[in-house]
Amino acid sequence: MTLLTTTMAGPRPRWRAGKAAVLLTAVMVPAAFLPQTATADEPSSEPAVSAEQAGEPRGQIPLTGSVGVHDPTLFADDDAYYVAATNGSIRSAPRLEGPWTNLGNVPRADWTSSLPGLSGGLWAPHVQRIEDTFYFYYATSAFGTNNSAVGLKTTRNPADPSSYVDHGAPVVASGAADPEHATHNAIDPAIWPDENGDWWLVWGSHFDGIMIQRLGEDMASVVGERHLIAHRASEAFPIEEPGCPYPEPACPNFNRIEGPSIFERDGYFYLMVAWDWCCRPNGNDNTYKIVIGRSENIFGPYVDKNGVDLAEGGGSIILNSREAAPEVTPAGLYRAPGGPDVFVEDDTYYLVYHAYRPQSTLGIRPMNWHDGWPYFDEPGGGPYDLDDRAYYRLVNQDGIITDPDSLQNPEASDRCLTATAEDGGFDVVQAVCDDESLEQIWELQREPDGFWRLRSMIDPSGHCLATADGSGAIGTEVVAVPCAGDDDAPDAPDDAPQGPGAAHVDGASQLWYLDDTGHGFHRPVAKDVNLALEVENDDGVVGTDVIGGYRRDGDHRPGNLTQAAKWPPQQWRLSMEPIDIALLLAAFDGFVEDGRIQGHSPGRADVVDRRVSAVRTMLVEAGDLIETGNHADARAALSDAQKRIHADGAVQPFHFVTGDEAGTLHGLIEELKESVDAPM
Repeated sequence: MTLLTTTMAGPRPRWRAGKAAVLLTAVMVPAAFLPQTATADEPSSEPAVSAEQAGEPRGQIPLTGSVGVHDPTLFADDDAYYVAATNGSIRSAPRLEGPWTNLGNVPRADWTSSLPGLSGGLWAPHVQRIEDTFYFYYATSAFGTNNSAVGLKTTRNPADPSSYVDHGAPVVASGAADPEHATHNAIDPAIWPDENGDWWLVWGSHFDGIMIQRLGEDMASVVGERHLIAHRASEAFPIEEPGCPYPEPACPNFNRIEGPSIFERDGYFYLMVAWDWCCRPNGNDNTYKIVIGRSENIFGPYVDKNGVDLAEGGGSIILNSREAAPEVTPAGLYRAPGGPDVFVEDDTYYLVYHAYRPQSTLGIRPMNWHDGWPYFDEPGGGPYDLDDRAYYRLVNQDGIITDPDSLQNPEASDRCLTATAEDGGFDVVQAVCDDESLEQIWELQREPDGFWRLRSMIDPSGHCLATADGSGAIGTEVVAVPCAGDDDAPDAPDDAPQGPGAAHVDGASQLWYLDDTGHGFHRPVAKDVNLALEVENDDGVVGTDVIGGYRRDGDHRPGNLTQAAKWPPQQWRLSMEPIDIALLLAAFDGFVEDGRIQGHSPGRADVVDRRVSAVRTMLVEAGDLIETGNHADARAALSDAQKRIHADGAVQPFHFVTGDEAGTLHGLIEELKESVDAPM
C-alpha cells in the first residue's frame, strides 16, 4: 500500500503562503488605514453567539436511577414522566433526567397464552395519551418466528401497573396466531395520528418488513388498506432469506429491520426504524443502528435524504454507537442503539431508545434539525460537533474486514482526506495526516435539505469535494472542483471533460449527507448519485485514491451483516480543527476571494482594497507575535483587528471590512485569541 505524504515547501511559517490575488503585492499602508486605539464609540471585540449554539438543546441527557430497560417508550401526565418497556415494566421520574424509579410491571393478558404459537410475553410497548386515557400497545410473540400479535391496554392512572385494562383480543396478528397466517410479523407497535386526526398503527420486524394500517374508531382494530413502508431489500441486493413464515420453523432471516416509530413535524411524517442485529447474549456483539426517512403522507412512501424509498432498501442513519460525553450518566459506550420512540415537549422532539453498555440501557436525546432532517449534535469539539463554517480533518477509519474486532470497536487511522494539485485542477486522495497541511482541512458548510458542502482550504479560490460526474457509477472518481451553489451550478454537457481539471460539474454532486456509522465516524454520501466517500481498496485493504462506492449496509448476503455499515474505507472521523494563524489567514483569503468579505471606506473607493490588505497585515503581524511567544501583544493585535471588522450593528467609518462572513471572521479571531496562552 502506497500512501501520499504531503509536505510544505520552504522554511517560512505556513500562513505566509496562499494569499488571495488581490493581496499578493506587499503594501505600505498609510496611517489613516492602520488600526487606531479603540474609542468609547467603537464596537466591542466580543463575538456574537452563533445560532447553532444559542438555539435548541444539544447532547445526550444524563440519567439517574433505574435505567436498565429494553424497547422503551416515554410519556407523561401532569405529575411525572413515565417509561414503559419490554416485560411490562413501568418507571417514573419527576424530570427527564430522573431519578427513574421502577413502579412494577403491567400484567400479561390471558389471551396472549391461549393463541397458537404465542409465548405470552409482553414486548416493546408504545404509549400515547389521548385526552385523559393512556393507550398502551404491546406485542407478544415466540422469539425467532412470526407467530405474533399486537394487543392493547388502557389506563387513566399510568403510575399504577395494575390499572392497565386489556381489551382481550389482538389488534393485528400474524403467523400461527392469525387465522389467515399473515406472513408479516406483528410486533413492535406504535401509533400516530394523520392530518385528519385518524390514528394509524405501524408495526413489523424482519419477514415482510414494516407495515402501517389505519386504526378503527375503537382504537383496537385495523381498517382499510395495509401498506408496506420499509424493507431492507433493494434491486441490487434482494433478500433471499426473509425468514420462514407459518408453518415452517425458524430459519435465517436477513431482512434486519424492526422497531418502527412515526411522528410528524412541519408537514412531514418521519419513520424511524432499527437496522441489523439485536438481542445477542453478549451485548457487545450487537450492531443495531437507528435509521430515518420522511413522507408527506403517513402511509408513505418514506424516503431518505437521497430520495430512496425505505421500502426499497433506503434509509439515512441518524444514530449509531457513541461514547457518552463526560458529563453524561451512566457513562461509557452506548453500543447499537435501537427501539426508537419519540417524545415531544415544548416543541422539542426527543429520541427515546435503548443501547448496550453492554446491558440494555435507556437513552434520551433531543433532536437537532437541519432543514427538516433530524440529527444529534454534541457540543464540545468532538466528532459529532457539526458546526456550520467550522473546519475539520476527515480521518479514515482503521481496520480490515478480516479482523471483526477492528470493525466492532474501530479506531481512527493516521490517514486523512487530502486535496492535491493535478493537471490544472485538484484531485482528492488519502494521505498520511500532517498537522501542518492546509490541504487536509475542509470547511463544513451547511446546505439545504440535510446536506453539507466540504470546501478545501488548499486554495482561496474555493474548491469543494465532489464526484467527478453525475453517473452514479461505482468507482466514480472523487475530486475537488470550483464550489457552486445549487442554483448557479451548470449541468455538465455530454462531452464535458471529467476528472480533476473538469470545468463543469453538476452542483448536486458537491453536496453530501452524513450517515452516523458509530464510534465517532461518519459516512459522507453524495447527493442524488447516492455514492459513499470511499478509499479505493482491495477487499477492504485500503490504497490512496478516493472514489464513490456503494453504501455497504445494503448488502444482505449471508456472512456480510456484521460488516453492514462497518466498512472502514467509507468511514471518516470529522476531527474539528482548532484555529491557528495559518487557518485563519486561509479562511480570510477565501472570504475575500468569494466576495464574502469586502473593504469598507465611505466615499473612498480607491482605498477599499488597501483596507482589506491592512486587516490581513494585522493578522500576519499577530501570527509573528504568536510565533515568537509574545502572547500578550498577539492578543492585543488580534483585538485591534476585530475592531476593524463590521461584525454586527451599523457599519461605522472605523470599520475596514464588512460582508456576509464578517461575523464569522470576527468569531474565528476570537477563537484564536482564546487559544493563545494568557500572559504570565
